[in-house]
Amino acid sequence: MIDPNGGEELFNRLKLLKFPSLAPVRTRTSVNVKSTRYKTEIEALLNAKPGQEPEMSYEIEEQQHIELYEAVEDMFSRLTEEEQWIYHMLVDIGLSMRFVAKVLELPKTTFARKRDALADKMRRILLEHKVVRDKLGF
Repeated sequence: MIDPNGGEELFNRLKLLKFPSLAPVRTRTSVNVKSTRYKTEIEALLNAKPGQEPEMSYEIEEQQHIELYEAVEDMFSRLTEEEQWIYHMLVDIGLSMRFVAKVLELPKTTFARKRDALADKMRRILLEHKVVRDKLGF
């Protein structure tokens, strides 16, 4: 006979074991950009027409990519373990808000407030970084 609470029990155990790892697992790799880009900022400036903005060079794009990666890494490091777990269950695994609220033994509306506060916290932390504001046009 199948246990109707088997899924809930599994996620309760995962929560207790703090498994899976919630830190973002990403490696730094070079940015794939179009081959028409210049390697350095100086080369891009020298080849720009008068009155025209130079194209972004590999060098600048790679630096921007690294800074964005570090901003996201910083944001995740500043979340509590519970906030990381909630993010992981909702976003990475794709569980429903109703199911996660049940696992945490919270009313759905209370959990919705907690989820919204987490999204706001993540937004505020990311916008502290100039590279994120620049990328979003703020």
